[in-house]
Amino acid sequence: MAASDHDSYIVDGYNVLHALFPGMRREQLDDRRRWLADQLAGFAALRGAEVSLVFDAHSQPRSTCERLAGTRVEICFAGGSQSADEVIARRIASEPADAAIVVVSADYEVQRTATRAGVRRMTPRELGAEMGVSHGGPAPDDTSAGAPATLEDKIDLETWRKLERLRRPGS
Repeated sequence: MAASDHDSYIVDGYNVLHALFPGMRREQLDDRRRWLADQLAGFAALRGAEVSLVFDAHSQPRSTCERLAGTRVEICFAGGSQSADEVIARRIASEPADAAIVVVSADYEVQRTATRAGVRRMTPRELGAEMGVSHGGPAPDDTSAGAPATLEDKIDLETWRKLERLRRPGS
């Protein structure tokens, strides 16, 4: 589904990176974060959208957000006692009811929060496809040829919930 000029994307950064680059090594994180921010800057400019890119940063004493200069991308690091999931949930809750929000994550709890708020959901692989990036796509020092899609990228949230209930009785 194409985005309108008023869409606001809230992106679960590490979730997207791990989906697009399975097996990513810790020493690649800085380059991959910059790469994703650059990709999203182009994506946002083409669509006239705003993007909040959220990463976990447990070593930071508090959460911080900073606009990427000259772009429509804000990069947030969830620090202190907050997780990226909590920052994303707060972002969703702070938006006006009529805002066109798209939450990008494969995380079950993040998608559940988005669904409850009536927010459009998108998987990391769907975002990658919209940005023109294949799994393991072009990135600094990347030599992977790609990765098979996972089940969670192929089914809707309600089907995922039913499968989870079957897999984890009593949940």
